[in-house]
Amino acid sequence: MDSKLAPNLATTLEQYLASEMEQHAIPGLGVTIARDGHILHVSGYGLANVEHNVRATPDTLFHSGSTGKMFTAAAVLMLIQDGRIGLDHLLKRYIPEGPESWNEITISQLLSMTSGLGNFAESFAPMPIRDKIVPINQWQDHSDEQLIALAALSPLLFAPGESYAYSNIGYVLTGLIIARICGKPYYEFLRERLFQPIGMASAREASWFDIVPNRAAGHSLRNDRLHNNQWTAPTLLRTGDGGLYFSPRDIAHWFVELDSPRMFNPDSIERMFEPALMRDGRPAFNGYALGWQNSEARGHRKIRHGGTWDGFRAEFIRFPTQRLSVAVLANLEQAQVARIGQEIAGLVEPAVAAYQPIAETNPGATQRDDDLLRAIAARRASRDAFSEKAWQEWSHNWFEQALGETETDLAAVPLELVDHVGDGAAYKRRYRLPTGRYHMHWMVQRAADGRVTEMRFHME
Repeated sequence: MDSKLAPNLATTLEQYLASEMEQHAIPGLGVTIARDGHILHVSGYGLANVEHNVRATPDTLFHSGSTGKMFTAAAVLMLIQDGRIGLDHLLKRYIPEGPESWNEITISQLLSMTSGLGNFAESFAPMPIRDKIVPINQWQDHSDEQLIALAALSPLLFAPGESYAYSNIGYVLTGLIIARICGKPYYEFLRERLFQPIGMASAREASWFDIVPNRAAGHSLRNDRLHNNQWTAPTLLRTGDGGLYFSPRDIAHWFVELDSPRMFNPDSIERMFEPALMRDGRPAFNGYALGWQNSEARGHRKIRHGGTWDGFRAEFIRFPTQRLSVAVLANLEQAQVARIGQEIAGLVEPAVAAYQPIAETNPGATQRDDDLLRAIAARRASRDAFSEKAWQEWSHNWFEQALGETETDLAAVPLELVDHVGDGAAYKRRYRLPTGRYHMHWMVQRAADGRVTEMRFHME
C-alpha cells in the first residue's frame, strides 16, 4: 500500500473495503485516489488470483473493460494535436470500404455514442442476425477486416447525430482508424505516446498469450459460487472499445496527467470532458463526452466511466470542482464498483458523500413517482404528467435513451428515496434504483400542479 491519507481515514477505508469484499464475495480490488495532481492512495486488497492465492497489490493488472474507451478517445485527441485527424472528419475517410449507411458518420459521433451504431450480440457459436443485432462469436478470433465486415452488417439505430445509444462498435472502429493512421495498433500508439511518457509503466493491451507479470485472474459468480471467467478470443480482449490492462498505480499517473497535463493541451482536456450535443442541440441524457459520462452528486459535477469484461469491473470517477479522482478495479464481474467508488469519494470529501436511503415522509409522493416510473418503463408515459417544456425535452428520444442504459427492467426496480426538498404538491425528490451491477439515480421535480418540470437519470 502506498498511502498519504490520514491514518484514521486509511483505517476507515480499509475497514469499509474489507466489509464490501466479504459481503459481496469480491476476490480482489485495486483502489486509486488522487487529488489536485497528487497521488493520495494506491493499493490492492484481497486476492488477484484465487486459485494460486496471490495477493492483490498496487501493481496488479486488471482488465479495463469499457474504461479503456477514454484512452482510445485520448489517442484521437493526441492525433488531433498532431494535425492528423479531426473530430469533424468522416468515418469513411479512413474506412472507405464501409457501407453507404456510414456516409455521414463523423469521428466525433463515433466517440460520443451519437453515430447510430450499436453493439454486437455476444455469442459462442455462429448465429443469424436477430432483431437487427449482429452476433459476434467470442470464441473466434477476428482480423481487422472481419471486424469491419461485421460492423458493416449492423443497421443504424438512428440517423447520425439524431440520438444517443451506447456503442461498442463505434469504438472498435475508432481503434482501427487509429491503427490505419499510425501504421500500428492503437494500443502501441498509446504505449509510445501516453503510457510510457506519463509513468503508466505496466499499462498495455490485454493478451491471452503473453507472459504478463502481475496479471489478475477474472472471476464471476454463478449460483453464488465463484468461477473463473470464460475464455474469450484474443482479438476481442484488446479492441478499441476497451481492451487494456492496467494497475492501480498506472491509473494514479493517469489521474495526475488529467490534473496537470503534459501530453495534452488545455483545449484537449476540456474537449475530453465536454458533453457532446445531438443535432437538435441537446446533450445525450447522460452527458456523454469523449470516453467519459457527465453526471452529478449532491449538486457537484461528476465525470465517470465504468467497464465490464473478461470477469473484471472498473470504475473511474472525477469531481473537477473538488479536484478529486477515484478508481476502483475488481476481478469479479458482478462487483458494484461504481457504488464503491462513490463511497470512497465521500470518505475523502464529505461534500460528495454517497446518497443513502432516508425515511419516507410523503408516501403519496413516492407512489405517484413510482407510477410514473412504471409508465416510463412500459413506454406509456402521459404527456399530461409533464410540463410542456419537460415533455418536449423527454419525448424526443430521451425516454428511450434512459431505458437503453439500464441493465434490468425498470418496471421491476424498487424505489429507494435518498433525498427530497419539499413535501407538498411541489417537490424535488431523488431515488436510487438498484439496476444490477450499477445503481441508477432518478431525480424528479414537480410543480404545484403536480406536473413534472424536470427529470434526470444518472448512473452512480
